[in-house]
Amino acid sequence: MYWVSTQHTPVAADELTNFEHTYGITLPIPYASFLTQYGPGTYCGLLVIERPDPLLLQAYADYELWTHDDNCPITAQQLGECVVISSSIDGDFLAVHPQLEGLLWLPRHSEVITMKPLDVQTPFTDTLEHILRDEFGKTEPFPRYFEPVSLDRVATFLQFNPPETAEAYGSANPNDQALQVAPASIQLLAQRFKQHFDSNLWIENEHICLAFLQSLGGYVLFNYAYGREVAIIYEPKAIALHDEVLSFLQKEHCQVVE
Repeated sequence: MYWVSTQHTPVAADELTNFEHTYGITLPIPYASFLTQYGPGTYCGLLVIERPDPLLLQAYADYELWTHDDNCPITAQQLGECVVISSSIDGDFLAVHPQLEGLLWLPRHSEVITMKPLDVQTPFTDTLEHILRDEFGKTEPFPRYFEPVSLDRVATFLQFNPPETAEAYGSANPNDQALQVAPASIQLLAQRFKQHFDSNLWIENEHICLAFLQSLGGYVLFNYAYGREVAIIYEPKAIALHDEVLSFLQKEHCQVVE
């Protein structure tokens, strides 16, 4: 698995132990082990591994968002007793309950709560990978990466403004044949970036392109769905590389969004 940054914020084991005593629950061992070693963060850009939250679902108990029939693993009353340990970027919740074994999946776009198996002998990320396959249709092998929560990481946002017709840069770059013609699309811009910078991990689909650079402590994002948005996510200590990436993008018709 690729680590976006080496700067983690591990959760103290005593903090989790005190939480268990306070709320009368035993947290899943793989989950607790992950938090104490790596801390909170986002797995594969889809699932956020969080500190245990005993209050989040209490706010949803009165809204009847899910069906609590005989097939539901929990009652409406038990919903408010659940502890959220992870959530998706779409608003789904992964939770545990003191009286249940396994994990509860509470989807945002469905009324059906389901149970997810938990193998205490395997890493927590393996469990999350099964959930990605079940809930997000990730049937093919996909790059596994983890982006730790960081208070230091910052971002520079840019807008790609390609010319209406491909045009030469002119004499500004007379010896650089690769940059003689402006990229006509953000997809071509990403490919130019790939040729210019050695990325440690490259993820690309019809919606987005992520170029991870370990020395940046982050990545460069090309938003294919929008067609104009580019972002540099980096750690302050990597300001020199950030400036190099920024200079490259600005030469490729990207403007900083203030």
